Amino acid sequence: MEDQNAVKNHHLPVYNIKAVSRLVGLLPVTLRAWERRYGLPTPRRGDQGYRLYSEYDLRTLRWLKSQLDAGMSISRAVEYLAELKSNGIDPANVMVAPALDKPVSLENLAGQFKEALLTMNDQTAAEALRRAFSLYPVDEVLQDLLQPSLVEVGDLWHQGRLPIAVEHFATQFCMQHLMSMLANSAPPSRPGTIVAACAPGEMHQIGILMLVVMLRWRGWDVKYLGPDLKLDRLEEALKPIRPKLLMFTATRPESARALEEQLVEALENFEPPRPIVVVGGQGFEGDQPLRALPVERIASSPSKAVEMIEKRILEYPLSEK
Repeated sequence: MEDQNAVKNHHLPVYNIKAVSRLVGLLPVTLRAWERRYGLPTPRRGDQGYRLYSEYDLRTLRWLKSQLDAGMSISRAVEYLAELKSNGIDPANVMVAPALDKPVSLENLAGQFKEALLTMNDQTAAEALRRAFSLYPVDEVLQDLLQPSLVEVGDLWHQGRLPIAVEHFATQFCMQHLMSMLANSAPPSRPGTIVAACAPGEMHQIGILMLVVMLRWRGWDVKYLGPDLKLDRLEEALKPIRPKLLMFTATRPESARALEEQLVEALENFEPPRPIVVVGGQGFEGDQPLRALPVERIASSPSKAVEMIEKRILEYPLSEK
C-alpha cells in the first residue's frame, strides 16, 4: 500500500510552470514549446487554466535536459526516451524505484558491467548498460562506464591474469552494442559530413566507434569506414559527399606512419577547400610523424575530443583561408 501511495503521489500535479522552470533550469517558453511539439511533458490544468506539473513530469524534464547538456538534440532525446519506454524502461520511474533510495551511481553500474564482462555474462552486462543509459547521458555512459571497463579488461589480459577468450568476448560485446547504437541513431540534423576510419593496418575500432556514436547522437552526419582503411583513391570515393572533416585513429606507431605515407598524396588530390584532418590514439603519442601535415591531434578524453571536432567543423572552411 505504501508503494502504491508513493506512485500515486509521484503523479500529483503540484508544481506551476515558474517552479518547474527554476527547478529544471529551462525557460517557460521552452517548456511550452516542448509540450506543443513533442507532447512532453503532459501537465494538468488547474481551475484557472494554469499548467500544473507532477514529480514525474519534473524527473522526465530533468532527464531530457541531461541529454541536451550532453549534446543531444531535443528531438533525438524525445525519440531516445520513446525507445527506452518501448523496452520497458522509463527514466523517471527508474530514478524513484522503491528498491533505490537514490539513483544508482554510474561507478556502481560500471562495476557491475565489468564483472559481467569478466564472467562472460552478456545478459547482466546488457542490463547494466540499459540501466546506465536510462539514468545518464550517452556520452557519460560511454566515457565513464564502457571505456574504463574495456581498459581494465585489456590490462588484465596483458598482465596474464585473464584468458584471451574473455578479452575477445568483452570487445565483441561492446562492438555489437556500439554498432547497434550507430544503426539506431536518428538521421543527421546538423550540416556537414564527417568521415571516420582506422588508419591503414589498424584493427582496433572501439575507440573511434565511441567517438562516431557520440557524434552521431549529437546530430552529426558521420560516415564510418571501419578498420584498416587504405587511402588510395580516397578523394575519388569521397568526392560525392565532400566531407568537411576526416578523422583517423591508430593504436600502433606503425599504423600512424602508414597513415602519414598515404595521407600526403591523398590530401593533395582533394579539391579545395580540403577537409580538416584530425587524428587520435596511442599510435600518435610521443615523437611521431605527421608534424609536416595539416592535421591536429584530438584529446584522449572522448568528450573533449568531440568538443574539439565540433569546434573545428563549425569553423570550416575558415581554416582554409
